[in-house]
Amino acid sequence: MKFKLLTKLLVLTFVLSKCAYAADDEHDHDHSAHSDEKFYGHVGIRLHADHVNDAGEGEEEVNELYTHSHIELGSRIAESLNIDTNLKIEGEPGGHSHGGVSRTHDGESRIFEDHPLIVESLTLTYNREDFSAYLGKFNPKVGLDYHSFPGLWSYSMIEEYKIAERIGAGIKYGTNLEDFGTHQLNISAFHADTTFLSDSLLDQRGHTSKKDGGLGNTEDFDSYAISLGGKDFYSLNNNIAERVSYRLGYAHQEAGSTESDEERYSASFVYKEKFSEGISKTFIVEYMNIDHYGGETGHDRSYFTASLGLKMDRWNFATTYSFVDNDVKEEEEEEEEEGHEHSEHEGDDGKILQISIGYAVTPAVEINFGFKRADEEAEVNERFGLGLRYSFEL
Repeated sequence: MKFKLLTKLLVLTFVLSKCAYAADDEHDHDHSAHSDEKFYGHVGIRLHADHVNDAGEGEEEVNELYTHSHIELGSRIAESLNIDTNLKIEGEPGGHSHGGVSRTHDGESRIFEDHPLIVESLTLTYNREDFSAYLGKFNPKVGLDYHSFPGLWSYSMIEEYKIAERIGAGIKYGTNLEDFGTHQLNISAFHADTTFLSDSLLDQRGHTSKKDGGLGNTEDFDSYAISLGGKDFYSLNNNIAERVSYRLGYAHQEAGSTESDEERYSASFVYKEKFSEGISKTFIVEYMNIDHYGGETGHDRSYFTASLGLKMDRWNFATTYSFVDNDVKEEEEEEEEEGHEHSEHEGDDGKILQISIGYAVTPAVEINFGFKRADEEAEVNERFGLGLRYSFEL
């Protein structure tokens, strides 16, 4: 146990000790922007120190220290040909299971527990003007990236429903319609990762194989995602258009060993306004509707998230509200066995509110303090947290 904790701390120390310069807060994590550079990279570190103030079960009222960090590395290996990877140390609060590792409470404080080191993506990309093609391991594009949402914990809800760690191939095509904006279409076909990359280091989650089953675990490229995003609109009569961007998405995941295929639709809207130097606001709305969530025939789920971020010089304020509509239908066969008529009922909906205030110590280092209240699965959880964010370009 001590050896594992020491290993994790050494990894974090190594990352933090790298010499670098500050990254723009609006870093879009688009590797193609660096496609002409021989070597490039981005490091984003989040350290969380949380105190669970109120929970449905007393043993969950603990202190937690965890990190949610990533290292993106890339290289141009030939003209128009790049290789990119995203390595993630994915720790989360107890009760979550991102990254394939279940975080559980035992009544004790959790200090860097359950932190797998994951190869979340590893792709080979061909870039040619407005067209690119990629293959390997990646997160299919449907909604917005969680980096887009301001706030201390805002990324966590988006990560709950994103499609991640798939093996496949895809293409991107962009076009410039001048005053009507620039737009990019992203299409990919994929299946669940069953390669050696499905395992992890530090906290091993085990190798995934086809026999393990699960949504999209077919080893055929029969699942797919399509998304369209746009920005840079222009109008002589209305400058609001220049501040707007959007993304529309659709994804189909084959059932594999689950009951049903999963279908999801998303619509995202972003409004960014810069009032003056150092003063700006960001407003984001995203709606994600998922039919047959997780491959369950009688389970539909939707997520509505609204996020507001304000910046004034070194200070920032952010709040995010998420509503989860959980529609669970009882199986007809079970109803008949129990002698009841088939009925439909709503599952436990979720409501998550997050508020945080932060201060940029340097352009690369930011400290945040926040409060989060989650009412999920008929249980309320409240926490206060202190967060450290550190990011830079290599």
